[in-house]
Amino acid sequence: MIKRLALLSVILMAFSTLPSQASQVEVLHWWTAGGELDALNELRSSVEQTGNSWLNFPIKGGGGNSALTVLRSRAISGNPPTAALLKGPNIQEWAQLGFLTSLDEIAANQQWDSRLPEFIQAQMKYQGHYVAVPVNIHRMNWLWANAKLFRQANLHIPTTLNGFLAVLPQLQAAGIKPIAHTSEPWADAILFESLSLSILGPQQYRRAFVDLAPDMLASTQMLEVFTKLRVLSHYIDSGARGRSWDQASQMLSEGDAAMQIMGDWVAGYLTKDQQTLSDNIICSAFPGSQNSFIYNVDSFAFFKLKRVSAATKQAQVALASTILQPQLQVAFNRQKGSLPVVNDIDTSQFNRCTQQSALAYQMALKQNTLVPTFAQAMATTSYAQAAITRVVNNFIYDKNMSAQQAVIQLVNAVAAAQ
Repeated sequence: MIKRLALLSVILMAFSTLPSQASQVEVLHWWTAGGELDALNELRSSVEQTGNSWLNFPIKGGGGNSALTVLRSRAISGNPPTAALLKGPNIQEWAQLGFLTSLDEIAANQQWDSRLPEFIQAQMKYQGHYVAVPVNIHRMNWLWANAKLFRQANLHIPTTLNGFLAVLPQLQAAGIKPIAHTSEPWADAILFESLSLSILGPQQYRRAFVDLAPDMLASTQMLEVFTKLRVLSHYIDSGARGRSWDQASQMLSEGDAAMQIMGDWVAGYLTKDQQTLSDNIICSAFPGSQNSFIYNVDSFAFFKLKRVSAATKQAQVALASTILQPQLQVAFNRQKGSLPVVNDIDTSQFNRCTQQSALAYQMALKQNTLVPTFAQAMATTSYAQAAITRVVNNFIYDKNMSAQQAVIQLVNAVAAAQ
C-alpha cells in the first residue's frame, strides 16, 4: 500500500487543475437509480438555490469502482472534479496524496464536532483536519421479504440463519424464486458480509475485515461462512447476471421473488413514488445479525482547485455547507432510505424501515455492535476490498470451488493486497 502511494505521489507532483466555469460545482458520483438519484437531486436543488450551478458527473455502477477509476484518471491528468463521492480509507488515501482541501472553517461554523458521531468524525478527517463531509448512514445487513409470497407458500419469514437456509428450498418447491439478486461483485460482497456477521458476530467480523487477521480469515468460522454461502448460492438464479440491484428490488416488490439481501437504499427505491413501503414488503435484519449493524457512510470529498475564480471556489463552499443543513438531511435521506448523519434530526416522519434502522443504530452504538462494511470500502482499503470481493464472486459462480479452497484463496488474496 505505502509503495503504491509513494509511486503515485511521484506521478502527482506535477498536478494542477484546469480552470472551471464560474459558480459551477462538478460532482462525480455513482448514484444513478431510483431513490438514490432522487436523493442526489435534493442536494442538487439545495445547491442551485444558493445561486450556483451544478454539473452532474455520474458513473454507472453501484459499487463505485468504475467511478473511482475515472476519478484517478482525471486527478492524475490535473483535472479533478470539484467534489466526489468518497468513503472510508479512500478519503485518507486521497488526502495523503495532497488532493483534498480543508473544510475546517465550515466545520467550525456549523459545529460538526458536536453534531457528528465521533466514529464518523475520524473518518472525515486527515491529520485532524476535515477534508470530507458525510451525508448519511446506511445499514447494510438487511433482509427484504415479500410477505404475500410467504403467505402464499404458508411459510414464515425467517429470523434465524438456519431458518433462512431451510426456507430457500421450500420457496423453490412452491414455485417461488427464493432470492432476487444481482451478480455484480459488490452485491455478492454485501451478501457475504451479512452472512459473515451472522456467523462470526461483531468482534470476529472486525478481526476478519477490519484487522484482516490471517488466523481469523483462515478460521473454522470462516470455513462455515463459505459452506453456508455455497448452500445459498444454489438459489441465485441465472438471471442474476446482467440484472441491476434496482431491477432485483422491482422483482421483490412485484412478487417475482421472495427475498432480497441488500442495503437500505432498497427502501429509497421502494418509496420512490410514496413515503410508505407496501404492507407486503417486510424489512428486517439479516437472520442472525439482529443485534448488530453494518454501517456504510456516504460522504463527499472536496478537491483543491487552482487558477479558478472566487465564484467557483464559493460554489464549492456552498456545496460543502449545504450537506449537513437539517432541511437537506431530512429531504435527502427520506429519498435515499438512509439515516441522517447528524445527531439532531427527528426521524419520526421517515418510512417505517428507516425508523427501525434508527432504533437498531442506537442499540448498536450502546452495545458496541456497530461494524463497518467492507463491501462498500468502509472497513479496509480498496485493494483489500477488491481482493475479498473477487474471491467471493468467483466462489459464488464457480460451483466446483470448495469452501476450503475459498478460504485458502481469501487468505492469500488479502495478504497480496496489503
